[in-house]
Amino acid sequence: MPLGIVLAGLQSSSGKTALTCLLLAGLQQRGVQVQPFKAGPDYLDPAYHQHFASCPSINLDSWMMGRSEVVRLVQKYGTGKLGLLEGVMGLFDGASPVSDEGSTLELARWLDWPILLIVPVAKAGRSTRATIRGFQLEAGADRIQGLILSQVSGESHADYLKQALADLKIPILGALPRLPELQWPERHLGLQAVSETSLPDQASLGMLAEQYLDLDQLLSLAPQPEQCSVNKAIETPIKKSRKIGVAQDAAFHFHYHENLEWLCQQGAELVKFSPLEDSTLPPALDGILLSGGFPECFAEKLSGNQSMLKELKEFNEAGGSCYAECGGLMLLADSLRLLNGNEYPMAGVIPGTVSMTPRLQHFGYSEAKQKNQQESWRGHEFHHSKWEQETSQANAWTVTKRNRTGSRLEGYRYRNLHASYIHLYFPKAAPLLSELFFKKAQA
Repeated sequence: MPLGIVLAGLQSSSGKTALTCLLLAGLQQRGVQVQPFKAGPDYLDPAYHQHFASCPSINLDSWMMGRSEVVRLVQKYGTGKLGLLEGVMGLFDGASPVSDEGSTLELARWLDWPILLIVPVAKAGRSTRATIRGFQLEAGADRIQGLILSQVSGESHADYLKQALADLKIPILGALPRLPELQWPERHLGLQAVSETSLPDQASLGMLAEQYLDLDQLLSLAPQPEQCSVNKAIETPIKKSRKIGVAQDAAFHFHYHENLEWLCQQGAELVKFSPLEDSTLPPALDGILLSGGFPECFAEKLSGNQSMLKELKEFNEAGGSCYAECGGLMLLADSLRLLNGNEYPMAGVIPGTVSMTPRLQHFGYSEAKQKNQQESWRGHEFHHSKWEQETSQANAWTVTKRNRTGSRLEGYRYRNLHASYIHLYFPKAAPLLSELFFKKAQA
């Protein structure tokens, strides 16, 4: 198993992403080959990782993927490198309220990687000791092997806490004040998209890492792997049999890296296009992938791109293969209504209006099953909007929320269009995606 470190928090908004990026910059400045990973179903944090790592960050989701797939991905991308796995929410939070299923801790156990716990300490004193001790006991002996104190008010505060925590015998590898360079804007309980954020350069962040973190001691938790060549089997080039347009711009950019890799492995030639900026679709497409994102932030501009909306409608009306997730569904609706009441016409493929809502509509893991089929797919949903015709028009599949009773009809199927709020991991939903994109389109 490749070597790595897990960066975990007490809860959401602990500063995990900022610290991960800080470490990516600092370690690479030292010449360490680092591979970032992100626990759970997240699209935004991996984009921040990639900005500072200059390589894709790979999602690891124990509930959606299973152990064998998690191990495969770590071996595929992490061999010969030091893995940095940013956790999701708090260390123990996941798919279940009564077990470690789907949690950061479950991944740490599967990979046998040490945990570096990030502890926000603003306005905190000796009581922090009890919190950390509780995490120690719950995680298991010697699982937590380092602490990073964040939001310290100054050197005296940091010294006080170091004394208070000394008997826990967990090394403190850094004490971070509120650094302006790491105060990044948030949206919908997560970070704002990288494309909309002004970030420091890698060199500046690397200097901050050296200043505030003990990188030498951190590296001792998982020593840098030997730089050796990785033997890879010679692969026969895959014949590109299908040309798939992939929406990629400021409004649509929620892609798991491995989803796009899977499409390529099945024989897809991926061609990026922008529903925001391009007036036409790429020529001769066999399929379209419309991912999630923030179309509500660009509603007026999307609506004004009439030539693109017209081509999207014509493509679907002609029976073209199209898979749309969340934001993609919103783009294909008759219209999109914002919180301020403004309503903008969209592609008009899916009947009805999608309305933004001040509260989350659905959040968390889901299992989805197509009509008259036994196999179900595991996915995730997170959206501040609702399709107003869902009750009467939903026909894609029956959805059961994790750890809840009852189910609901969700999504929209029309000819060779599959649109839904649920985000899937393609390698685990291969039959569905293969049927849509790689088998002869149905009339």
